[in-house]
This record gives sequence, structure tokens and C-alpha cells, in this order.
Amino acid sequence: MAYTLFFVASAAILFSVLYWSVTRELTQELEAGIEEDMRPLVTAYSEGRLQRLVEAVRERAQAARPGETFILLQTVNRAVLAGNIISLPPFTGWRELVLGGVKNEGEDIDRHETVLALGVQLDSAFLLVGRNLRRVKEIQELLLRSLAWTLAVTIVLAIAGGAALGRGALRRIEAINRAFQEIVDGNLSRRVPTRGTRDEMDRLATNINFILDRIEQLIVNLQQVTNDIAHDLRTPLGRLRQGLESARLKGSSIEEYQAAIDGAIEKTDTILDTFAALLRIAQIESKARRGRFTVVDLSEVSNRIIEAYESVMDDAGQSLSGNIAPGIQVPGDKDLLTQMLANLVENATRHCPAGAKVMVTLTNETAPILTVADTGPGIPTNSREAILRRFYRLEDSRTTPGSGLGLALVKAIADLHNATLTLSDNGPGLRVSLRFPAATDR
Repeated sequence: MAYTLFFVASAAILFSVLYWSVTRELTQELEAGIEEDMRPLVTAYSEGRLQRLVEAVRERAQAARPGETFILLQTVNRAVLAGNIISLPPFTGWRELVLGGVKNEGEDIDRHETVLALGVQLDSAFLLVGRNLRRVKEIQELLLRSLAWTLAVTIVLAIAGGAALGRGALRRIEAINRAFQEIVDGNLSRRVPTRGTRDEMDRLATNINFILDRIEQLIVNLQQVTNDIAHDLRTPLGRLRQGLESARLKGSSIEEYQAAIDGAIEKTDTILDTFAALLRIAQIESKARRGRFTVVDLSEVSNRIIEAYESVMDDAGQSLSGNIAPGIQVPGDKDLLTQMLANLVENATRHCPAGAKVMVTLTNETAPILTVADTGPGIPTNSREAILRRFYRLEDSRTTPGSGLGLALVKAIADLHNATLTLSDNGPGLRVSLRFPAATDR
């Protein structure tokens, strides 16, 4: 209805301008004709005074078309000296008059005509020249009828078009509401339909679907984490309880009780470390630390990690080497990048046998690429995506120390820095590559 009123008002304004313009143009034409008729009469008066003017008015009145041109010459006492209309009150300038008793040629009926007249006060007389406004009034009536029909059609089309557009928009909004209702009912895979028109509603639906994809992913991750926590912490908590119960039932000396307490503390520390790692991953995934980003010398970080772990790996019968290009810098959190690389090196050390080799490489051809490759047993292709999840471990028996959060933490830090993490075969062993955004893409 608001748009209907707007269109009706617009049409009325446009027609008002047209009405005024046409009326003004026709009126100016009449005024020009009247002035042209008046000019020789005024000249005749100036040349021959009143007698010459009377003769000129009579000649002009006889030549005038009946009912079209009106001339009047009268004295100051309103006595008609010449012309084709009855006496009128004198005036000066332009005036619109209604004249009665006018007969057109060939008619017996008196008419009342609207006349545009120019009055001139002379020394001893009053002179009037006018023309019929019938043609102007007819055009004005035609314009008003056209305006009425146009407004009627405009109202009908505006209401019909507005209703059609409104129903179309409401149908699409209703589709969004239905999709949301299904999602609330538990169908997380439901999405808002799009038409491919790339209009505002389609862009809105695309953005909503993107948000829904993200929400579904977060919910699935939350469910997975909840299940993993329940599964992975049940075992250490069960062992903790079993050890304490065994000490209560079987302990017979202070040393045995102390050993049980020490074991409980160790298991509790392991559980607390697991929760700390989970909280750290959650903090990283929240992107809150991006506000602390600075320019980090990744080459320096890589060299420090290599120096720190060389002796440790030598003691384990393994070797660590590096090929680090100098001066490679990326925007990021230095502490997190250091922890990420340390986790990758520790992961290789923990899962590789004696004699294995670990190679850390940092290059910057088209973009900074950090690689940690080992010659260990590697990871099966069908497990490479799963190994990045929290608590996932290839070893079902879980006899190797660890919580299964190391690579999940690496993945969270890589995502925070918009780095692409890739696991591939090193032939033999595992190759972990981190491709950071190029300088032109930042």
C-alpha cells in the first residue's frame, strides 16, 4: 500500500506539471494573439484619437469570428461606442471573464463563454480585447480525464504488482522459516533453497547457508569432542579409582599408601594436562589470539626448535636436520608457532624407531612452506584425515604415552594462521606440510 500511494502521488505530480505546462503554453499563445489584436487599436487611438479608434474597433469586430474574438470600446460612463459584447466594468490588465448572451454563428442559443481579456484605460474610454478560452478548457478537461484514468490504472497496477511482488518475497521468507523450523527440529543438514538469480534474497540465502554449515560443523565437532572426552578420560579415571581402591583394601604400610598416592597424583596430572590441552585448542579455535599477531621470523623459530631437539633425538638414536631459508616472516603468534613446530617434531620422535631421520624444511618460492618429514612407519592414507581429530590415535591399545591431542593442536594453530595443513607419504614415513598465505594474499 505504501508503494501504491507513492506511485499514485508520483503520477499525480507528473500530471500536475503536465497540466500546468500545457495550460501555460496555451494561455501564452492566447495572450500573444490578444496583444497582437490590441496593438493596432492603441496605435489608431494615438493617431486619430477616439473617432479613429471607434472606426478601427468596428472594423475589427466585423472581421472577428463570432464567439472567438471579443472587442469592446465604451466611455467612462459605460456607454458602448463599438464592439461585439455588452458593457462591462472597466479594469486594467489581464482578467478572465464569463460573458453571457454570446451567440455563435448559426446558433439561436445564448451561451456563457469564459474569455481571457486585456483591458486598457484610455483618457476618455475603456478598451477591451479578449479571446475565448473554450479550447484551453477543453484541453484541460481532456487532461483531467486522462489523469483520472491514469490514476485508476496506476492504482490497479500498483496494487496488483505490489501484491505479486509481496507474495513472492513472502514465499521466499516462508521457505527460510520452514528451513529454520526443520533445523530446530533436529535436521541439521537442512539448508535454505536458492534460485540462482543472484539477487538480494539469493545472497541472503547463501550467507545463511554458510552460517548453517559452520554451525553444523561446530555442533558435530562438539558432539565428537564430548564423545571423545567421555571415552578417553574414562580409562584414566577408572585406573585412578582402581589404584586408590586397591591401596585402601590391600595397603598395609605407609610406603604402599605413599606409592598409591603418588600414582594417583601422576594420573591426575595426566588428566589435567588433557583438559589444559582441550582448553588451549578451544581458545585457539575461537580466533581470539589474532589480535596479538605480530610479524614472526619463522626461520628463527625453526632454527631454535632444531637446536633444542637435536640432542634429545641423538639420545634416542634418531637424527634431526634442517634446511631453513633465512629471513622468512609471517604474521602470527610466535608462541603458538613455536608450539606447533615443537609438537610436530615431538610427534615424529615419539612414533619413529631408533635410526629414523627427521628433516625440517622451510622454503619460500611462491609462499612460505614449512615441512616436517620423517622416515618412520607413517600413517595409512585412510587415517590421515582422522588423525587430526581430538583424541584419535592409531594405536587402539593406547600403550604409547600421549592424549591424541598433539596433531589436533597443530591443526588448530594452522587454521588460526590461515595455513593449509597437508599430510602425505614421505616414502617411507610421514610428511607434514604447512603452506602459509603468500604476501600478496594477506
